[in-house]
Amino acid sequence: MRFGVGVEGPSDFQFWNKVLHKHFRSCRFDVRNMKNRDKLIRETPQLLETFRDCHYTAGFILVDLDDDPCLARVLNLFDSTVREAARLPEKQARFLHVCIAIKELESWYLADAQAVNSLIPGSDWSSTADTCAVSKGRLRSLIKTHLGQNATFNEIDFAKRIAPKFHPDRARLNSASFRYFWELLESKAR
Repeated sequence: MRFGVGVEGPSDFQFWNKVLHKHFRSCRFDVRNMKNRDKLIRETPQLLETFRDCHYTAGFILVDLDDDPCLARVLNLFDSTVREAARLPEKQARFLHVCIAIKELESWYLADAQAVNSLIPGSDWSSTADTCAVSKGRLRSLIKTHLGQNATFNEIDFAKRIAPKFHPDRARLNSASFRYFWELLESKAR
């Protein structure tokens, strides 16, 4: 099976290109780095067409909630053809799935405390019941607190380093938005 995956930027690409291939060895993923959120949203109609032309099993668009107040507001940022395709009932073999990381992809990283603690020694991070309220700022704070005030948070480097340590079974316990995406992908990959 082959899947198309559109992501916001280079750190997302580094993370998903490793995690998806590691955990779905029998599947192939065409992960597309769209450089930023606005371009991902704007270019999704072309991605959808490309994914269909390549006869992929399904297409996934992974976008952050960021400061938008709700999921519907994010979905409404997309072109009407994308919204229609993403709202088809699952029974009609929906091809396109828009999955929204609440708050940011970093909240999904923080849902796996073991992976975070292995990269930030001494942090003793403990994932909350749902990491939807934590984000990139929390990672920056953990890094500065436990690695020193001069330590920096490089999103691409962190994504590369956490990907091999990240385990979806741990993360799905602490992030409802991650769990939604992962279980949807698992159902398509069967």
